[in-house]
Amino acid sequence: MTTLERPLPLHVVVAGLILISGLGFAMGLTNALKDNGSSVRASTAPLAEVSGTPIKDAAPAPLYAPPPPEKPKVKAVEVTTPEAEAPVAVIEAPPAAADAAAEKKPEVAPTPPPTRIEDLY
Repeated sequence: MTTLERPLPLHVVVAGLILISGLGFAMGLTNALKDNGSSVRASTAPLAEVSGTPIKDAAPAPLYAPPPPEKPKVKAVEVTTPEAEAPVAVIEAPPAAADAAAEKKPEVAPTPPPTRIEDLY
């Protein structure tokens, strides 16, 4: 019997997969942390210079189109009549002290709390 016909034990297969996965993760992590001066770094130049537009001509793009200007509303013309200019009769209100005394009600004594449960119903 050859080794190809005989399967490996399960614990050997699982240990091999764990070892390969761990090594792959470690290699990927070390490559990600390497700082080798690659050209992947973000540019620190203003976006206007990156796009080729001179900075003096660059303007922020509006988020939405501004609404059209409103048309001026027509103002109503007031017509004055002699009746509208006539003096209006003024009615005086009674003094506030008299109102307060008239509206004051006698105080009601609070009711005692119920002593039995039947008094609640």
